[in-house]
Amino acid sequence: MPTLNDELAAELAQLNGALKPADVAQMLDVHVATVYRLINAKRLRTLSVGSGTKRRTGVKIPQSAVVDYLRGSAA
Repeated sequence: MPTLNDELAAELAQLNGALKPADVAQMLDVHVATVYRLINAKRLRTLSVGSGTKRRTGVKIPQSAVVDYLRGSAA
């Protein structure tokens, strides 16, 4: 059974390779609004960073999600 430290380590590992929506937009050569539309349409998986109590909750996109999106759009 995974412990809390194992779960935290897994989340931190995903976050380490995560990108901002603006970075993904630049990689895909699209506008940032297009990336947010892909997120809202559930075509790009995201990670939420922060609780939103003191600062806004940030959105990060794992690099693996970008690869999955590109594989799906090429088919």
